[in-house]
Amino acid sequence: MKINDLTSARVISNNNRLQSNSQQYEKSQINKISNQPPKWEQLQSSDLSNVADPNTNSLNIKEGEMKNIGTVDGIPLNIFFDSYGMNTNFSTAIHRDDPVNSDRNRYAFLLLDKYTTAQRTKADSFSSRFQMLYSVAKGDISVKQYNETDLGRGVVSTAEFLTSLGIDVSKPFSFNNKSFVLDSEGSLHNLLQSSELSLQ
Repeated sequence: MKINDLTSARVISNNNRLQSNSQQYEKSQINKISNQPPKWEQLQSSDLSNVADPNTNSLNIKEGEMKNIGTVDGIPLNIFFDSYGMNTNFSTAIHRDDPVNSDRNRYAFLLLDKYTTAQRTKADSFSSRFQMLYSVAKGDISVKQYNETDLGRGVVSTAEFLTSLGIDVSKPFSFNNKSFVLDSEGSLHNLLQSSELSLQ
């Protein structure tokens, strides 16, 4: 056996050991993180309630509350908002001031390997549309700003997204008790509540 053969064997052996250690570390990190805040465990759940109620043609979610907003290739797409922003089981919000090795950042990096690029793209499309609607319902942006914002190619339309949730877009619908309607072009409009009409 030549020296080069021994060196190659040692490198392969070391690479296998490093790969095995890396996989064990990743598994321990997933377990450690999923055991820390229960929210991360719950976000991976397939038993979360739906954000939409087709019976009342409404969407309802509070900050910190976890809800399901559809599926991606049969995988539930779950979401919640916190002080960092929007979080899904496909990606989580990170903060620039957090240490790189914080639990939240490590969790975010682990999610990158869990899903395919196509799955993450589809999840981002749905969650981006949901986040914009949530911002209008919350009063962070106006309906005019919503209609003027281009979310880019490939992002699901408002009508497609709402329909996928079981919302009848031919009728008025509500989001966190704010009433809206889509016109024939797919633009969003506010509907004044009867209490608001009596004040005018």
